[in-house]
Amino acid sequence: MGMNKAGVNKTVLVRILAVALLFLPAVAQKRTPSGPQTEIVPDALQEAEELLQKQQYAQAEAKLTPLVRTHAGNPQAWFDLGYAQSHQGKSTDAIAAYQKAVELNPKWFEASLNLGLALAKSGQSSQAAAVLKNTVQLQPATGGNQALSGAWQLLAQVLSPTDPKAAAEAAHKACELDPSSSSCSAEAPVTIDSSLPREKRLAQAEELLRKHLAQNSRDLAAQVQLSQVLADEGKLPEAIANLEAANTPADPAVTRQLAELYNDNKQYDKAVPVFQQLLASNAADPQLHMGLGVALEHQLKYAEAEAELLQAVQRKGDLANAYYELAYVAQQNKHFELCLRALEARAKYLPEVAGTYWLRAVAFDSLHAYKPAAENYRLFLSTSAGKAPDEEFKARHRLKAIEPQ
Repeated sequence: MGMNKAGVNKTVLVRILAVALLFLPAVAQKRTPSGPQTEIVPDALQEAEELLQKQQYAQAEAKLTPLVRTHAGNPQAWFDLGYAQSHQGKSTDAIAAYQKAVELNPKWFEASLNLGLALAKSGQSSQAAAVLKNTVQLQPATGGNQALSGAWQLLAQVLSPTDPKAAAEAAHKACELDPSSSSCSAEAPVTIDSSLPREKRLAQAEELLRKHLAQNSRDLAAQVQLSQVLADEGKLPEAIANLEAANTPADPAVTRQLAELYNDNKQYDKAVPVFQQLLASNAADPQLHMGLGVALEHQLKYAEAEAELLQAVQRKGDLANAYYELAYVAQQNKHFELCLRALEARAKYLPEVAGTYWLRAVAFDSLHAYKPAAENYRLFLSTSAGKAPDEEFKARHRLKAIEPQ
């Protein structure tokens, strides 16, 4: 027995851009923080930073990883490690390293800015906003008002989907600090009209981004934003084509987004090798394991998909959407106990839907636990309400078979 995936509404990350500010493309400069700190290890740090200057990020990470173990109180070492990891697309690891640098030196502007940027790039907008609200109160070590303006711009960016008024105020502050910024020109409106319907806001954002890119075709951040807007408009093939053309040479963060778009557009044959490539340098990232698992699942490679989805939830226990996928492939693999455990875990974070009742019913039925199977078949029928006629027919048939007459 098996229900198609239509029984569950997937939560898709919505990336509506309500502010026509371009995502801050540059990572803050590396600099030894001011203020008291623990023992400095200049030789090791200098060697690592020379590698960073040469853009040899994997080699720099290899040198910095043991360094932060032996000199855990050195914020510069943690900052450099985060910098190396962020340039390899290791967002989870980079965030953790930047957080440690900020904990050790809370007044370090550049570390706080990079933490906010890393959180924003990983889609954690609320956490990024909380960090950046503190960042803009700090003093940059270099860059002066221009650097501070960039932090305000980034804050405006992450606030825009949920708090357009605060985003506009942040953007205004950015322009006060650096009126020469291209984001502050008369031709570049600071905000999208938040009173417009969603589809019109997206269309306006697309128009603004295309105008900008007509004059700045090499602006990768804007190209990424345009692809996000196109995806939110339902123009997935166009979004993918735009991102493929822009991602030369390949950028890990952009490549990650491209892999997600391949999945969204059901191009699983393209998604799988890209996710595998990203995981080769970021094996601890649960989102990447989930993305690969979903792609393999749709290729009917259920055993491989199960292994990836298990990795995802083992590394991030609250990755709620992964549990339904895991339950589904576990059922396909006839791992019914695992299916039930995955559904139980999902229920801690998300409400039940027709698909979860169906999977649970089939699992209990297959394990000859007929009473809970019957309960879940009935819950499935009441929730599905004609939306899955094939499975509803099977549920009624099984109820007749397993319930006493």
